[in-house]
Amino acid sequence: MKIREMLEKKMLERQKKHRAKMVKKITVGAFAGIVTGVVGGVLLAPKAGKETRDDIAKTAKELGENAISKTTDIKENLDNKVVETKNNVVSAKEKIAKYLSDKKAEKNNSEAKSVIDEKNEVEVIGKTKTEE
Repeated sequence: MKIREMLEKKMLERQKKHRAKMVKKITVGAFAGIVTGVVGGVLLAPKAGKETRDDIAKTAKELGENAISKTTDIKENLDNKVVETKNNVVSAKEKIAKYLSDKKAEKNNSEAKSVIDEKNEVEVIGKTKTEE
């Protein structure tokens, strides 16, 4: 049962990763569309050349700052996800090791009980034969 839960959890993680990739693609596409729109609007606006160049420089600077900010945010998010994933892996390893050791102990206890039962049975048979 625990293996099933682990598999379901793994499947959910994969689905989350897939959604994250899709969101990333959509975000990149939207960002590219915004940049294209801004650049097109600036270039096609009826302004003097100097004003247009100043607007382009200002927009480029803002985009650079935004890109740095977004990159930092993404890096922090990825770092958090890496730590979370490592913790999940360690936790899963511990759970699997505990499960396996419990099963091994259960099997050993069962075998020991079986040996004791056989020994008791032999003693009872031995006593009944000596009494006869």
